[in-house]
Order: sequence, then C-alpha cells, then structure tokens
Amino acid sequence: MWPVEIILAHQGVPGALAPMLEEFAALGLRVQYVHSDQRGAAAGRNAGIARVRSRFFATTDDDCIADPHWVEELKSVLEAQPMEIATGRVLADEPGAPSTSTSAAARLFTSVPLKGDHFCGGNFGAELAVFQAVGPLDETELVRYCEDPEWAYRALQKGYAIHYWPQITITHLHWRDDQNMALVYANYARSQGGWFGRELRRGRLSFLIRLGYELARGSKRWSLGSLRGDYLRKVNGRAFVVDLLRGVAAGFNEK
Repeated sequence: MWPVEIILAHQGVPGALAPMLEEFAALGLRVQYVHSDQRGAAAGRNAGIARVRSRFFATTDDDCIADPHWVEELKSVLEAQPMEIATGRVLADEPGAPSTSTSAAARLFTSVPLKGDHFCGGNFGAELAVFQAVGPLDETELVRYCEDPEWAYRALQKGYAIHYWPQITITHLHWRDDQNMALVYANYARSQGGWFGRELRRGRLSFLIRLGYELARGSKRWSLGSLRGDYLRKVNGRAFVVDLLRGVAAGFNEK
C-alpha cells in the first residue's frame, strides 16, 4: 500500500534530494517537497505535518527504513481507533543503534511510564485533528533532543491514549561512531533534564520521581560500563547523571 502523498521536509542542502524526487516521480508517487533552514527533528516534523491534507498522517526519519507493510498497518489501526495515537517497534539494523523499542507485545498507554519507551516520533501516526489538538512538537533549544516524550506527555495529559503496535515497524540505521554516540547520549540526557527542570519549575512534582529513576539507571550504567570496559554503556550512564542534571538546572532556571 502506498501513501496518498509523501511530504518530504528537508533541512539539508537545497537540491541534494533531486535524484530521490525524480525516482519518486517515476514511480507515480505524489511528493510535496518542503525546504527549511530550521534545524531539529521537531521543526522538520512540524513543517511536514503543517502541510498534511489527509485525515491521517504518519512520520519517519531519514535514517530509518519503514517495513513494507508500514503504511498498511498504520491505516488499519488508525481507522479502527482514530482517537488514539499509534506508534510501534524501532529495530536496530546492527547493535548499538539508539532509540530502539523491540517489544513484541501490543500495549495501550494512558499515562507516561517511567521507562519512557511508549512513543517514537520517527514511527508514529495519528489523525490530523488529534495532532492539532495536542499542538506542535516543541522546537525550543531546551528540549531539542527530547521533543518526542514531551509531545507524548502533552497528548496523554489531554486524554489521547498512545497505542504501541509491534506490527508497525521501522529499522533505525546505526551510522554513528563511538564519539558521535557519546554526543548523542549527552544531547538526549541534557534535553530530557531540561524538560524535567521546566516541569518542576511549573510545580509538577511527579517529575522528581522520574528524575530519581533516570539518575538511578544512569548511575548503574555508568558503574557497570566502567567496571566492564564497556565504553558506550559508560558514556550513556555518565550522560544520564551529569548532563541530565545540567539540563535540569537549565530547565528550572529557564526564563
């Protein structure tokens, strides 16, 4: 099954995707190209979704490969439950790819779980009206790498359930070396801390529990990684202690 239209939100060099657009045209696919000088996944996703004209939409990222039945499976669950937000599995093409969700069991979320593996912006679909009711993804620098859980939190707060379906599957390509992975973890942790700090400043004390949970997990990974000589586990754990706390301070003091 093909989508009605592909909206390609591009933040790279103008003209770089011309061969891809020609290939799509040759296949008979309708493509709308949107170029933006903005940066960040939230800005790119918002720019694309703003141009959606169909009832439903779905999004993925440039370093992900969608399953051949991705559109078909999303259409099926969204038509059956149009007021729910659909998300699914994110597999790794090789060990070490970040932001994976591999559970083979479907699950309905009506509140944010502590583990935070309930939603992926690179693999979700919704009714356009639902997305508009929740509002756009947060494009501020504070939460630049935490835009997915922040948006999912707002959706759940407004009463829109998030349904995880394992048959809705994409594969995340692992293209970063160890040094770049360390930077990814630091960005993830700092942005998550920024979100936590901002919510704590707003008086949402439940985020103290989330902060404690992440610090405990980060400390464990940092210790085990150091003891076992596992560099990626060590830098991941360190990030979710040191950079997480830096983010909390920034978010709490945000003007």
